[in-house]
Amino acid sequence: MEEVQNLFREGVMSHLDRLEALSQNLAHKQDEKRQQETDLQEKRDLIVRLQKERGELRSQIQLQKETIQALSARQEGSKPQVQSTQSALQDLRLEEMKNIMEALWFTGISGKLKDDAVCFCITTAFEGTYLDSYYIQVNNLRNPQISRHSVPAFIPLSDLAKEHLPADLKKFLHVLYERLNGYAGRKFQADHMEKKSPAYVAGSLQKNSLYTVLSFTYNITIGGQTVSFTAKFLYEDLTDTLPTEVTVTCTDAEAWTQEMISSHVSLFSGTALHRALDSLTT
Repeated sequence: MEEVQNLFREGVMSHLDRLEALSQNLAHKQDEKRQQETDLQEKRDLIVRLQKERGELRSQIQLQKETIQALSARQEGSKPQVQSTQSALQDLRLEEMKNIMEALWFTGISGKLKDDAVCFCITTAFEGTYLDSYYIQVNNLRNPQISRHSVPAFIPLSDLAKEHLPADLKKFLHVLYERLNGYAGRKFQADHMEKKSPAYVAGSLQKNSLYTVLSFTYNITIGGQTVSFTAKFLYEDLTDTLPTEVTVTCTDAEAWTQEMISSHVSLFSGTALHRALDSLTT
């Protein structure tokens, strides 16, 4: 009996050593994440600069529009002039849309302009892996309206459009992109876990349609004994791919399991789900 206990203790110590190594690995990954955030900030700065340029272009367009309207008012009786004015305003609006699409190119959004409509393609990605693409067509550029789209039903597209689309098309697309990208990143992690980790995940993954609530049970072998843990993830930020809150429980009330639970929570909070599980079970 004493020999079994010794073996179990050795297994526990070995697992704790491994957790310490994982903690160091996590610190390294967090450094990498900070570097990625720095790179992202540089891109955001570029977008801000492009937004400023877009604002200047809008001012120029507005000035040209007022000039055209003034000329139109002086020549109300001339039908050809009215048609010319409308055509000029349309050309200005199309030019503005081209500038918006150029600025959005850096965020994973592209568009194809045709007549008085634009078809946008929103491409999602997670850690360098391109995921699903979604399409949305906006008609009547003077009073933008969505005519068709492939956005999932559980994304509140109508609410987002009502809040942002009439005033700022670019902001609407940016908010929609962040929602879709957050959803795609969470789904990718969950799908990857189910496909690659069946050996140590007990049962099926419980999830909602937005992948903002995840619950699963996973097993770890320590000193020849299998210990089961249950994890629950909550994502309060719909644009994020890391959980806001992580809860891990274990039926074993030993002190060493409580220490493991703390380390597991820390790992899950800062590492993609499938990679965190791979680290714990290898």
